[in-house]
Amino acid sequence: MPADRLQDRFAAVRAALAATLVERDDEIDLCLTALLAREHILLVGPPGLAKSALLDGLLACVAGTKFSILMTKHTQPEELFGPVSLAALKADRYVRVTTGRVPEAEFLFADELFKAGSSILNTLLRILNERTFDPGDGLARRVPLRLCVAAGNEWPDPESGKELAAAFDRFLVRKTVQPVRSAVGRSRLLWEARPLVRVEHPLTSADLDAASDAAAVIPWKLEAREALETILKELAKEGVRPGDRRQFKTVNVVRAFAWLNGSSAVELEHLEVAQHCLWDCPESQPQKVAQVIAKIANPTGMRITQLLLEVESVLASTDTRNLADAAKAAAKLGEIGKQLACLSGNGRLDHARLYVKEQLKKLKLASLEAV
Repeated sequence: MPADRLQDRFAAVRAALAATLVERDDEIDLCLTALLAREHILLVGPPGLAKSALLDGLLACVAGTKFSILMTKHTQPEELFGPVSLAALKADRYVRVTTGRVPEAEFLFADELFKAGSSILNTLLRILNERTFDPGDGLARRVPLRLCVAAGNEWPDPESGKELAAAFDRFLVRKTVQPVRSAVGRSRLLWEARPLVRVEHPLTSADLDAASDAAAVIPWKLEAREALETILKELAKEGVRPGDRRQFKTVNVVRAFAWLNGSSAVELEHLEVAQHCLWDCPESQPQKVAQVIAKIANPTGMRITQLLLEVESVLASTDTRNLADAAKAAAKLGEIGKQLACLSGNGRLDHARLYVKEQLKKLKLASLEAV
């Protein structure tokens, strides 16, 4: 299938997921990017933020088997990797029966992964990184795992043990998940009926392989390559030094993100996805990385984000029943719209401009109804 046809089908998956999941566009993009790049993603945030629903929705659009588990310190290896075969024990062999367990799953949702014990983490390391599993007979076998989505209520402490730090490093893509923030999103969440996730043509295993292969070979434009090198130098000045493997793998993640956005080459704006890859300490580094990348590679995107935050602030503080208040808010949104109209060179612009127009229209309608 031609690459552009595949890109269109991935765009349909993005749209289907976005129609159901409220204010999860970034998480949707990151999940699909990780899938394309053959990497894994870690999402951290309070319960009830649709972290597991994201993978469930994806599986409504993609053919594949799933294994899901909530980890505790009492979780046993048998729960993930299968029980030991009694028949094999009678023959003096120690072999696990993996039917329906992690070694046979194409998609894995691991909730509170970092609460698991070292025996589980050590085995998962090989599955996540090398895509192999030894059931006990000393022969490592390939596993079909395509994507692991791990979730947690808080970031793990990499200093608490080598196994935990190594497992944390296996998740190249990482993001904090925030509750619904905007007034529009809150309205969607509370009152709008959202459709079930469904696409006309679900993606097959062959489609996923073809898409990953296509994404892995798209070229980097020279200005994007130079920007990444500059970003890494600036991050080092800030005390952020991601390891060589993380830097190398980030290159492929950016390629996947560019392909997902319909591009045939990596451009400056696609480097924004690297903010979820190029850090190790979750306490302070993510914000530094995001700021450096925005300043160097995507100043327009940074400005768009600032303006959209202003829109949400205006909407949240406006009483539409007060005509003077509503008129003042409409004037502010109009000014923001003018500022967006002056920007160029970013794929998010059209969406941002349309969003501001829609909110301005809704604000005016609400004011008329209040008269």
